[in-house]
Amino acid sequence: MSSRPVTDMQRWFLFEYTDDLLQKLYQLGEAPEPQLLFTGTDLDPYADQSPMLICADSNPSIAAAVNDAPEDWQGLLIDSRHPQEQLLKHLQHILFIGFDGQRKGVLRYSNPRTASYFFPACTAGDLPQWLGPIQTLAWYGATWRISASERAQWCRVENPEAIHWQPAMAPLFLHLSDEQSQALRCQQTERFLFQWWEQQSALSFPQAWVFLEEGMASDFLSAESLSTYLDLRSAYPKARPPAALPQGSDEHRLNYLKASMERSSTDKEWQA
Repeated sequence: MSSRPVTDMQRWFLFEYTDDLLQKLYQLGEAPEPQLLFTGTDLDPYADQSPMLICADSNPSIAAAVNDAPEDWQGLLIDSRHPQEQLLKHLQHILFIGFDGQRKGVLRYSNPRTASYFFPACTAGDLPQWLGPIQTLAWYGATWRISASERAQWCRVENPEAIHWQPAMAPLFLHLSDEQSQALRCQQTERFLFQWWEQQSALSFPQAWVFLEEGMASDFLSAESLSTYLDLRSAYPKARPPAALPQGSDEHRLNYLKASMERSSTDKEWQA
């Protein structure tokens, strides 16, 4: 196939896998012909749970369904002038990334939640290598922090270099920048806090974030100890925590914190 880009812009959907995705596609699509992202890659054994690439232009019923209820269709919207084969190979290529020196992993960029962290962390200089033949990338989603106070919305990034993109004979293995790595770590931290915060009734997310930062600054780093710390701070929101905690195990330090918070709360009630 020629490496020259096609003339007309084409629109694609890269849908995240769900148990009922194929059924929904064939109920709506004229001829969806899904291409499995994992096929032919190191993730081929998991191809039955692969994101699926669908031509939106050939399936107007699917396009209309996404437009009407984007929250029901998890994935990415892609505009490209390049052939499907080249687009698919590029999407497969950016699945596999290096990070933290010699570590390797899989980047789940087709998940709108991950996309909301990862792509905004790309600089103008490195965005073209990630988007490659993609001229416009869009998704309906939000970060965990935004989800605490606002609804998801359409997000979009543009790649002006796409028109000049040419497939490389041997594409370079991509490594996360410090900013991208930090964004993905932030995603995990905000997810943890959001799931804890959802169980609360009278605590704002910004205040919960303050408590979380306090807990991490006090070296409570495991999910269990941080959850306990947040529970204590939430139970005594007006109490002043001690300036420093003693040495010892997380359990010992949390027990000290609880006793201190109880005393502080009792003193405030007595003074009132």
